[in-house]
Amino acid sequence: MSALDRILGRDQPSGQTLRIDPVECEGIGQCAVAASRIIGLDRWGYPIVPKGELASSDVGQAGRAVKACPRAALWLEDV
Repeated sequence: MSALDRILGRDQPSGQTLRIDPVECEGIGQCAVAASRIIGLDRWGYPIVPKGELASSDVGQAGRAVKACPRAALWLEDV
């Protein structure tokens, strides 16, 4: 990433996406607590995850969300 990209707030793609297994998820919401910047909850408490490739600055939060899920319903996948 160039210095100009950092100044302008541009972020490089990470090569990873955050995936969810909707059958395994029970809507506990721990993922959203661990990664509130990238994961929201719908009105029933189920996570709304970003579509597509994560920005490299979001991978750390996504990893925390994966570890926080008590049902192991989230994972990071290479694009």
